Order: sequence, then structure tokens, then C-alpha cells
Amino acid sequence: MDAPRVLVVDDSRLSRRRFLAQPLRTVGYDVLEACDGKQGLAVFDEGKPDLIISDLLMPVMDGFEFITALRQRSITQPIIVASADIQASTRRRLDELEIDGFLNKPYTADELLHLVGQALSFSPVGG
Repeated sequence: MDAPRVLVVDDSRLSRRRFLAQPLRTVGYDVLEACDGKQGLAVFDEGKPDLIISDLLMPVMDGFEFITALRQRSITQPIIVASADIQASTRRRLDELEIDGFLNKPYTADELLHLVGQALSFSPVGG
């Protein structure tokens, strides 16, 4: 069985690579990367990830627009948001978008790996 594929969407290269992609790759996940929501949609279509992790504040297409676009496609993959924005209004918008998890920046690699593992364990498995 292939390693689960995770799409990481964050405009900060440091955040995307060091704090998301690197810990995921270290434990065996196949990681795809995008720097904004628009690129994230293109990478999603091409790479068919099992899970998506997205920042909220990004240029071109922000995380809300990105997640909304994914939801309009009726995707079944879990979506986790990684953001420092913990305002009540933000959380309400995310609840409406039915995200599967939230990582409050800064977070630890253990928190990331736990949430990703938890989200993927509830995903449909073929077989």
C-alpha cells in the first residue's frame, strides 16, 4: 500500500517546509506542496491527496476560498487548517466549512502528526 499523500498549502515556505512537510515526510507521508489556494487546487487535481492541510492567510486565493472551492467539489478528503488566527469569527467560518481539524500556530510536530493520523484513520479505506 502506498503512503498516504498529504497536500500542504501555505504561502510561508518556512512554515510549509520545516513545520509541515518535513515532519510528515520523516514518518513516511508523501507530501505535495502549494504556496496559495489557487496552486493548491491545481496540485489537488493532479496529485489526488488523501488529506489537505491549509493556512488561512495567503495571497491570490486565501484558505477560506480554497476550502470553499474544495467543498463545492464535494471532496471527501479530510481538511486540517493550520493558522495563528483563533478569533471566534474565524472558528465559526471554519465550522461552517466543516473542517476536520485545527492546528493553532505555533504547534509541535507531535500535535501535527497526531491530528493527521487521527484524520486519516477516519477516512474511508479501500479494502
